[in-house]
Amino acid sequence: MKNYIPNILSLLRIICSVLLILFINNRIGFVFLYFIIGLTDVLDGFIARRFMFESDLGAKLDSFADFVFYIILVFIYLNLYSSIITVNHKVVLVGIIIIRLINLLLTKIKYKKFVFVHTIANKVSGILLYFLPIILFYRQNEIIVWIIWVVVFIAAMEELLITIKYPEANLNRISVFCK
Repeated sequence: MKNYIPNILSLLRIICSVLLILFINNRIGFVFLYFIIGLTDVLDGFIARRFMFESDLGAKLDSFADFVFYIILVFIYLNLYSSIITVNHKVVLVGIIIIRLINLLLTKIKYKKFVFVHTIANKVSGILLYFLPIILFYRQNEIIVWIIWVVVFIAAMEELLITIKYPEANLNRISVFCK
């Protein structure tokens, strides 16, 4: 049963991500769920690696949980911070989403399964996206948003290049520059 703990944490992250929408106007509930999402994201991988509970299902659940969280984060971002969102922000955001969807389609065609690669750039962009609502809560600054969008765009492009470049799927490829 212990070896399922990372998967249970990923499932909890999916549930909490969906619940964020219900708590969008309840600051205490929102922050609590947001903290749980971040904690489960860190703990599922840590526990899986530390106790050798790693599995293909776990990696897929972790990636899917991240995907659900990011989609909901976009929804929240568009609703909470509409005052600083420009047309250019929306264009870049749509571009990032399109790149991610193209990559998913390509991985399904090429590898016969959906693949989300755990690159360093994806991890950095995930951390930045995680803290974006908190950063914007205290400082609504367009430059901060642009920096985060650029990092997320680079991560999306790197993952697409990995899919194009490598014949085999490797969920834990560090970078397009590393084998």
